[in-house]
Amino acid sequence: MTSRRQGAPVRVDVDPPTLLDALERHRARLLGSLGALDDAAWATPSRCAGWSVGDVVAHLRWGTDVGLELVRRVEGGSGERLFDGFDPRATPEAELAPLRGLDPAEHLAAIRAGTATLLAAARELAARGVEDEADTPLGWVPWPLAFNHLLWDSWLHERDVLLPLGMAPDPEPAEVRLVGSYQLVILGAVLSMFGMRTTVDLRLEGTCGEAQRLRVGDEVVVDHPAEPPGEEGCIRGDAVAVIEAMSGRGDLAGLARGPEPMLQIAGALGRRLAGM
Repeated sequence: MTSRRQGAPVRVDVDPPTLLDALERHRARLLGSLGALDDAAWATPSRCAGWSVGDVVAHLRWGTDVGLELVRRVEGGSGERLFDGFDPRATPEAELAPLRGLDPAEHLAAIRAGTATLLAAARELAARGVEDEADTPLGWVPWPLAFNHLLWDSWLHERDVLLPLGMAPDPEPAEVRLVGSYQLVILGAVLSMFGMRTTVDLRLEGTCGEAQRLRVGDEVVVDHPAEPPGEEGCIRGDAVAVIEAMSGRGDLAGLARGPEPMLQIAGALGRRLAGM
């Protein structure tokens, strides 16, 4: 799937049914964990600065609502931007304000119903072979990548709320690989924005391991190299730790091995993404 709407087109090796199945399993697990929380847990500080567990879940509700609007626009062929003026720090904070203090059960019900509607609509789009694009914080991309963004955001925030509660979820390989792939898309979009043309190999290690390759040039491409990258010239380390650090949840240079300049660039981007 390739984006050609604006800037460098984005092309990613991702199978929509696999992505949607992973999102469905992830959301079912997340909702099950959140449904068991008591009032003290909802008020516990999350890993997101200034946000409680309840705040993060309210943010996930907002993200689900945005996803529903995104699907409506794809179904209608709308070319109107949904994320015009989006700021990864200011926008989520502003959208959270009217949701703070609402009953957590209301948030969970909205996420559950919204997720079911999203998945049904996305599977219909995939079955019909729809190739339209959707607007995301990265700009226009093939619509399945908008669902990859939703999985990326929800997967990170699951850990943001459950780790402080001592409820660390077991990493699910399909989710980790899809989240890692999207993390490379974000890195590639930023590198392209600054006119950089390069190749970045990512070797995720451990039980969720996989080799992925980012190529930034006329296109931003994320795929799987025919030959696994060697020790030199690639970012490598524990899959979950590296992805978290690339999203601002840890020191990438201290958790991964690889070319120092790229570790610095990816780490700096991660610190910016920590507000998303």
